[in-house]
Amino acid sequence: MQFTKLDEKAEILEKYLPFAEIKFCDISVGAKYMWRNYFQIEYAIINDTLIMKESSPKYKDVFYFPMGKDVEGALIEIERYCQQNHIPLTFCCIDEKVKDYLLTIYPIASFHHERDWDDYIYDAEKFKSYSGKKFSGQRNHVNKFKKLYPEYVVKKVERADLSAIKEFISYLSAKKKESELEKAEHELLFEYIDNFEKLNQGGLIVTIDEKVVGVSFGEVVADTLIVHVEKADTDYSGAYPFLASEFVKAFAEEGVKFVNREEDCGDEGLRTSKLQYQPIEIKKKYEFTASTLFQRLRSPVEISTERLTVGDILLTDAEDYYRLYMDDELNKWWGYDYREDLNGEIPSPEYFFRFQQNLKDIKEEYSLAVKKNGKMVGELVLHNFDFRGGVEMGYRFFKECHGKGYATESALALKKFVIENLKPNRLKTRCFKQNIPSKNLIGRIGFTDWYQTETHFFFKIDF
Repeated sequence: MQFTKLDEKAEILEKYLPFAEIKFCDISVGAKYMWRNYFQIEYAIINDTLIMKESSPKYKDVFYFPMGKDVEGALIEIERYCQQNHIPLTFCCIDEKVKDYLLTIYPIASFHHERDWDDYIYDAEKFKSYSGKKFSGQRNHVNKFKKLYPEYVVKKVERADLSAIKEFISYLSAKKKESELEKAEHELLFEYIDNFEKLNQGGLIVTIDEKVVGVSFGEVVADTLIVHVEKADTDYSGAYPFLASEFVKAFAEEGVKFVNREEDCGDEGLRTSKLQYQPIEIKKKYEFTASTLFQRLRSPVEISTERLTVGDILLTDAEDYYRLYMDDELNKWWGYDYREDLNGEIPSPEYFFRFQQNLKDIKEEYSLAVKKNGKMVGELVLHNFDFRGGVEMGYRFFKECHGKGYATESALALKKFVIENLKPNRLKTRCFKQNIPSKNLIGRIGFTDWYQTETHFFFKIDF
């Protein structure tokens, strides 16, 4: 899956927004354009479905829930990407409904919620007139504004207004100390304003005696008007509630039921203000991280059978482990040739020990020594851990140990251990089509046919 950096062509997102399962301010052209540098947004399109991932100074490579015709296919591609790059499978900007859906797919997961990033949702019709007892304060502010400044003018932004708007925003910025987020916003705000028409954003400007006292920009996504920018001069009493209401009147046309006024970012003053406008919902945003069954493995693994022990490979096993890896005839069925990684260098016993230990450290593969009377007779491995609760078993034994039942005995014991301790949704295994002994072993330990490729048979056990 190849990703492309989201640049000034953010309008490419418009095609996929109607498919969005989640209605947050973040899922919009304006938000993605304005914050594309701070959050380093990248996208890929798979089967006419949009996959977005982003990074920031605080996190790296988190995904949005896919938007398009093939959500399931896109999720599989995201899982594969995370596994190949050894990164967590993390989704950002997940609402309650999608969180619950993901929990049905990913059985080992954690989620996190921060109140500072919740979206404030309002009833569009009530916002237009501030109708009802709860809005008496806002109505009073608006009436005061109209009384104090009867010469006010409200109109939709045109290109000729942009210079005055940018001067106004610069004037407001000079009046206050900006937070880190506000500074990041300010960097791209003028570029966003310059391209508001191309991005299909709507803007409203309020002037008094031809002087700008308020400006707002936003867009309609489905049934929601999202307010991305709202700037007013507080020297003019009531400017903010007046601007807020007028913007909704101008752009919440037929079919628009809600207004999303974005998050408060933990600013107490902003939080108080947003609450005063009587939100009908403070829409929670979750971060969701799926893990694999590797999280349930506890080292050291210790398994005993009537004749054998199965456990972690130790440094004292390095010589035997080396002999196992160097047997070309045996390893043609293993599916991995160590020469691919060594560029002609001669490996040492310590190399292979470190190799399997590194795979364990990055939670990709867990190798186990099968021993009889303390002497290594073969290896079992748990690998291909997937985010849906699946894990694959593999096995190889010294040629002199074939035909003695060691593989069946130890594999059954490992299968029992995995079922009891890892509680998988699916156990997987495979073999080359020519490897008849391995295929027979797989049948003896209870796997059933799954599918096949040109070279392999695949088997599974579902739980």
